[in-house]
Amino acid sequence: GVEPADSVAAMLPQVVYLTVHTPLTDETRNLIDMPQLEQLKPGVRLINCARGGIYNEAALVAGLKSGKIAGVALDVFTEEPCTDSPLFGMPGVICTPHLGASTEEAQTQVAVEACELLTDFLTTGAIRHAVNMAPLDARQLEAIRNEIGIAYRLGLLMAQWHHGNTKAVHLTYRGEVAEKNTKLISSAFAAGLLENALEEDVNIVNAEVLLRERGIELSEESRSEMGGFRNLISVDLTTDVRNYSAAATVFGQKMLRLVQLDGYRLEGYLDGILLLFSHQDVPGIIGRVGTIFGEHQVNIAQMAVGRSSDTPGSDAVGVLNLDSFPSDEAVAAVAAHPDIKSVDVVQLPPAGEMPPWLA
Repeated sequence: GVEPADSVAAMLPQVVYLTVHTPLTDETRNLIDMPQLEQLKPGVRLINCARGGIYNEAALVAGLKSGKIAGVALDVFTEEPCTDSPLFGMPGVICTPHLGASTEEAQTQVAVEACELLTDFLTTGAIRHAVNMAPLDARQLEAIRNEIGIAYRLGLLMAQWHHGNTKAVHLTYRGEVAEKNTKLISSAFAAGLLENALEEDVNIVNAEVLLRERGIELSEESRSEMGGFRNLISVDLTTDVRNYSAAATVFGQKMLRLVQLDGYRLEGYLDGILLLFSHQDVPGIIGRVGTIFGEHQVNIAQMAVGRSSDTPGSDAVGVLNLDSFPSDEAVAAVAAHPDIKSVDVVQLPPAGEMPPWLA
């Protein structure tokens, strides 16, 4: 039953009650002034609990005296605190101070509620009344815990892997995850992407805002149809150097796995210390990398390789999970191999560890 109006002028002749809830801007200043009195329906009642100056107070007085306006209710004024106004005491007028939440009762309730919100989050993980964040109770949180873990780790991975200045990020949710709270999952990715880049604390509540403040566009899309996995979270990150892409899923109940890197399919563990290297798929590469780390006393816990085709000699990527952080000398020795094009070390949380703001 709602009929939109093309303009304020088109709306005014139909108004019985007019209540405004906007900032005071050049567009809203004197929204109701002397010229608008002629457009209003006789007997109109005007309410302003937004900002003083949206209604011209002199015009309100004139409208009340002429009978065009039947009633006015204000708790905001052009000059505040307002101690004297011709509106005070006029029939059909209610004026109260612009108190906001300044009453004793309101201040007490705000303090109590703030403590309750913190207690809820720290004990159950529930998020209520957060700015720029949908409410989330503990049960909802548990339902997307794995997806939050995947997105957060993908954010950490992309932050340490990419080179150049980040311009835009696009997240794709496919399968069952597309039906879940993807807004929160995207925020978890943003938190991982920014965690080590800023001095201030980053979490799922402020991460997306901080990302956009730095001119990085974050977009997402969801596809309910399944591909090769029941759930898949993919990220495409654009820098001024090149584009980077990765995808991850969960196996079983809580096994987070990296299943795609720059378009190469593989199956890598999404935890601990990772060595990412692109190379030509020729004999001896994996053996030489293993030998180098053996010489530097670095143990390889897991290994995954993905290549662009089934034909040997094509482009390929490798992901090694290491038991300790490799020295600069070990990384340099790997990078010096003529068939290895790039080498990056990425540090992710241990298996099963949740983000610090969700632990």
